[in-house]
Amino acid sequence: MDLTGGTCTSCSIAIEHFGKRLKGVHDIIVDRGTSTIQLEYDGNPEILEQISELVRRIGYEASVRYTD
Repeated sequence: MDLTGGTCTSCSIAIEHFGKRLKGVHDIIVDRGTSTIQLEYDGNPEILEQISELVRRIGYEASVRYTD
């Protein structure tokens, strides 16, 4: 996922902490250098929406990056 904003340490920690509490999330890592969220999850597309909503509540934006 692409992350817009949320580059401070506390924001990254909050996203990781609350993201790991979502059912179906196996691991979540915020890379502030590349402004991305790396996510390992069970494949449920609702998880992506939940992560986006979590980031929005903190005051930033996350969007899914699709790769071929």
